[in-house]
Amino acid sequence: MPELQTNKQGGNVAGFDCDTLVVGGGISGLAAALTLRRKGVDVRLLESRGYLGGAVRTVRDQGYLLEFGPNSLMVRPEDELREVLVELGLSDRILPASPLSRNRYVVKGGNLFPLPMSLPSFFRTPLLSWQGRMSILQEWRVPPKNDGQEETLSHFVRRRLGEEPLQYFIDPFVKGVYASHPDLLSVEAAFPLLARLEQEHGGLIRGGIRTYMKRRKTGSTAFQGMFSFEGGMSELAEAIGARLGQEVGTSVDVIKYTRLEDGFRVALMYDETEYYMTSRNLILATSAGQAADLLAGDADGPSAELNAIPYAPVTIAYAGFSKEQVSHPLDGFGLLCPTVENRKILGVIFSSSLFPGRAPDGKVLLTVFVGGMTGQKIANAFDEDLERIVLKELSELLGTGGKPEFFRIHRWEKAIPQYVLGHNEAVRTIRKKLPPGLSLAGNYLDGISLARAYASGVRAAEEIVASGRRLPA
Repeated sequence: MPELQTNKQGGNVAGFDCDTLVVGGGISGLAAALTLRRKGVDVRLLESRGYLGGAVRTVRDQGYLLEFGPNSLMVRPEDELREVLVELGLSDRILPASPLSRNRYVVKGGNLFPLPMSLPSFFRTPLLSWQGRMSILQEWRVPPKNDGQEETLSHFVRRRLGEEPLQYFIDPFVKGVYASHPDLLSVEAAFPLLARLEQEHGGLIRGGIRTYMKRRKTGSTAFQGMFSFEGGMSELAEAIGARLGQEVGTSVDVIKYTRLEDGFRVALMYDETEYYMTSRNLILATSAGQAADLLAGDADGPSAELNAIPYAPVTIAYAGFSKEQVSHPLDGFGLLCPTVENRKILGVIFSSSLFPGRAPDGKVLLTVFVGGMTGQKIANAFDEDLERIVLKELSELLGTGGKPEFFRIHRWEKAIPQYVLGHNEAVRTIRKKLPPGLSLAGNYLDGISLARAYASGVRAAEEIVASGRRLPA
């Protein structure tokens, strides 16, 4: 807990307690605080939970390593996170994903088929008919859309690739990333790379090849592919928290914010006592809904727009079996279930195949995702009903037999923000309505991946620095 100058009567504190206060200790908030600290800014970070990392949380239970949030990380050459991994000494802790992770299964007709990763496998895959293959091969003939109208992902893919690739390639991918459906997402907001490939290169295949060749020539060899850390994904948050040290306070609820003439005051609850803290600048690195609640009293603020951002609920089930109980070799990253297959789960990660140390010797760990935008009822099922559903799906799809020796459930009522039609315009409106000195950070703004969430925190910090609203030294 950082030292607080407080006034329990609610009067304003003389001067400011810090230059910039960051509310929220998830990856975005940690990124903002670390960026400010590196630039010499007097910063404090407050987190309501008793731990840092937000959705990035690793738990050990009965010898199994469980990820409550992201299971792995990928960084691009341009991502700010690359430099930080080296700076924090995490490059020595990296666990590359197993080569098996390139193998990803999709369910069709109750059977599992790997996604084709080469031209020969593309022509052999049962996931597509010959008509479906030809629709992909002729994608280059489809002219770019230039009417300026925003488009759903499903409409975009049907227009360029056809129905089969949408059903068995794109739809399951969307379930794995957004826990959503292509009908619900804006291609420009949720998958901007696809929109850019069409507009800049005239098509997906042509643009994809050019982009791949460019990255091969210029990309760094560091942090290639998918990876985690020896102790799980929480190591990232813990390392940043350790670097920030006494500038971080946990188990602190920020319950109200007030604009001052040249700064901000927030009301805090800590150890059942109300305090106040003032700062020249403020970064809200929370969920969209939490930011909306804090800004609700500001008539000119973006509370309504923040509240309108939908989130998908996701329930995660962790099942530990003896290897002999599972007939499938689990030789891949996991499996995904297309909507057209009418399964009751979104997908499964073969966690113990992905990284070592995720299950005791002789055991396997399966991480099962349930719910999403099209399965909210199942996500909210009672524990015993959910366990029955999950075990039935695992039995039918992976050939599991008998009761698992380990089973645990974790629920996220609001897991993944949905980049629906109008999302980009809503974000622009939100930012325009912010008063000077107030910035937002989070995965609901410019990208949901862990690397993009980190970049969001960096952006918020750099906005504060660029504004010149700094306390005198």
